[in-house]
Amino acid sequence: MNKKVLLVTLFDEGNIGNRLQNYALQTKLISYGVEVITLDNYYTTDFSTSFKLKMLIKRLLINIGFKKYKIDYERYQSLKNIRLSNINFDNTNLYNVIKIKNEDSFKHDWSQYDLAISGSDQVWHKWKHDLNELPYYYLEFMPKEKRTSYAASFGFEEFPQNDIEQHIKGLQGMNKISCREQSGCNLVHKYVGKEAVRVLDPTLLLSADEWRNIEHKSGDIQIINLKKYVFMYFLGEITDEYYDFIRSTMEENNINEVFDFFDESKSHFVEKGPSEFINLIDNAEYVFTDSFHCTVFSILFNKRFKVFRRQQTGFEKMFGRIEDLLASKGALEHIYGETEIKPTNDFDKLYNDSIKYLELILNI
Repeated sequence: MNKKVLLVTLFDEGNIGNRLQNYALQTKLISYGVEVITLDNYYTTDFSTSFKLKMLIKRLLINIGFKKYKIDYERYQSLKNIRLSNINFDNTNLYNVIKIKNEDSFKHDWSQYDLAISGSDQVWHKWKHDLNELPYYYLEFMPKEKRTSYAASFGFEEFPQNDIEQHIKGLQGMNKISCREQSGCNLVHKYVGKEAVRVLDPTLLLSADEWRNIEHKSGDIQIINLKKYVFMYFLGEITDEYYDFIRSTMEENNINEVFDFFDESKSHFVEKGPSEFINLIDNAEYVFTDSFHCTVFSILFNKRFKVFRRQQTGFEKMFGRIEDLLASKGALEHIYGETEIKPTNDFDKLYNDSIKYLELILNI
């Protein structure tokens, strides 16, 4: 096809889901003969000075007996390892990455590119106090006819009043739109009257065997895989209730080993990047998580798993994307606790719609 496509997505070096969906969409586009260039606007390889100072203070407080800060500090140590592993993953698996700041994208000549795709993940969720952030992810530095999205997500069901004008302007300027959640499609229609196509997260466009091609099988990983273990991956708090359920499930299934991805006592076993993440899910006897992408790979690898609601202020609405995914697979029994939604069993249709949409924007 000889087309050049800009992929504009979240590039947080501490977020494994970002890296996996980036790799998946790149891989799918390349399969159509497209040259893919990813823009990296994160532009840092380290935590801010203020954040590191805060963690240093917590470490000092732990040393004098304030144990309540231990979890936060261990998570910080784990995130440092994840960042380094993510950078290694990017260097090995992502091609043609251009580092550029949001504001500089509007000064660059992009005329050689045939198309720009914003997505996947929560690209249309304002994370920073940056006036250029939403215009960047709405691709306003490109001509309107070249602006598209794939599986873009908002992470909320209603626009924040402070940003509503930016969202409306951005959506009006898009040529073609697809969203990962139905709630996103509803927002687009409500505010700008456009029909957005609901599509799958790009990680679901690759098969289990395609993912196994990039699993990291170091010697330490093989030692872990020889054991019968449960895999825990929680981005929020693990409550006592959640722990009790996990322990009872382990006892019922005669499983003694636990691999908690964020437990620093296990950090000497393995690098903590995307390749190790999917390997640990693939070889687990049981998976417990509050993460969307951990749920994705539990489905792809046909694991026994249970998904919990995130116990973290501000993230309550994000469980909807997990419910939507499990409903599409008719697998709501994997949710811990009650859910009010009904199974839709429309995963195959969503997959076909996703492929058709990609072929539409690529003009195949």
